[in-house]
Amino acid sequence: MSAVVANRVVLEKSPGQSYQEVRHIVLRATNQEIGQAIARLANDHYQAQCLPFNALENKQSRDSYIQAHFPALAERQKGIAATYGWDDSDLHDSSSLWYDLQPVNCSAVFFPNTVTASGHSFQARNMEFYTVDMYEFINPGNSGKGDKMFSRNFVMETYPQNGGYASLVVGTFDLLNGAYDGFNEHGLRISGLVDQNLAQKTVPISDLEKQDGLSYLQMVRALLEGARTVEEAKQLVSSFKVYFPMDGIHFLIGDRNGNSTILEFSEDNLSPLFTDPDSAGPSIMTNHSVKNFPTIDTFPAIDKTKPYDTFYRYMRLHDYLQASVFHKYTPDDGLYAMSMVYGFVNDESEGTAMPLPLRTVWSLVMDVDDLSLKIKLYTADDDSSNAPLLTDAFTFGLQK
Repeated sequence: MSAVVANRVVLEKSPGQSYQEVRHIVLRATNQEIGQAIARLANDHYQAQCLPFNALENKQSRDSYIQAHFPALAERQKGIAATYGWDDSDLHDSSSLWYDLQPVNCSAVFFPNTVTASGHSFQARNMEFYTVDMYEFINPGNSGKGDKMFSRNFVMETYPQNGGYASLVVGTFDLLNGAYDGFNEHGLRISGLVDQNLAQKTVPISDLEKQDGLSYLQMVRALLEGARTVEEAKQLVSSFKVYFPMDGIHFLIGDRNGNSTILEFSEDNLSPLFTDPDSAGPSIMTNHSVKNFPTIDTFPAIDKTKPYDTFYRYMRLHDYLQASVFHKYTPDDGLYAMSMVYGFVNDESEGTAMPLPLRTVWSLVMDVDDLSLKIKLYTADDDSSNAPLLTDAFTFGLQK
């Protein structure tokens, strides 16, 4: 019996019509069989590559850490190695299947069940990215010929039969781990956004082989497959050593009970730092560190000519929530809030970090009481209104 229950393209990439392809994948099997299926799909559809180690001891050290702290991933690695025919002496890193790799920005809001119409807590977020390929990202103004980054994305459901909770994730650039948004069968949800405070703590690709621990993407998977609540997620991540390939990230985590926290990492030693909400209302996160700027009265002066500035986007969401403080929010309200801070900028003078076009690639809301995801997907530009064109919402659900 195949581990692949579903594998279909729900949005096709088309020049001038749609920037991105989105594939919906459903996997149900043992973790080793899930690893085999992911290896085949990653090779067939994404031309994924496993980066090589230069020294076998570095590979063995990484694999030993994963075996001790995320055994389900270790089982999937066995499936990947079997698919490619690698033995124990092979130097390929089977813990990641990279493609179209680079960093991300974004905005997110957690709505606790105390402020929602249904009594369900939910989480809304925008994913933004530069709409260029890796070569142009590294060499602005010089376009390459590869796939543009965040243009081959996936919605994946996994139902492991021998360890780990079922989960639904939205991700890119690593079919094995690349989850930026997701939730599990018990109602834990997580979204990862860039943390400008960690820019000096990122690990270049050339140095990855020297890193022990879990990458932040592997950490997201480990939390979704091993924790049921925010408190369990805190305990679990505190036992990990986490490193950051290419970009620093912080995380908005919530659960079915209406609890939430913002997970960041110390600049000194990358130890986890948790900021819980100081009120029962919604929690906002954009791209500045909440440890460094805990309240709006600590923000620097905001330049309103820069619509993508992290503090400006935060205040746009804050003002919306203040104006609607007596409203009982629905998931559609979450998507509306996200539409107020869509990314549509073309150079760094508008608040981005680089002189490149940036767009909202997806906008979503996760309701984990009914285990559902609503997601709108970027297709093209509306130059007349200076806004991204997004599809109507697709709906996906995790089976109970």
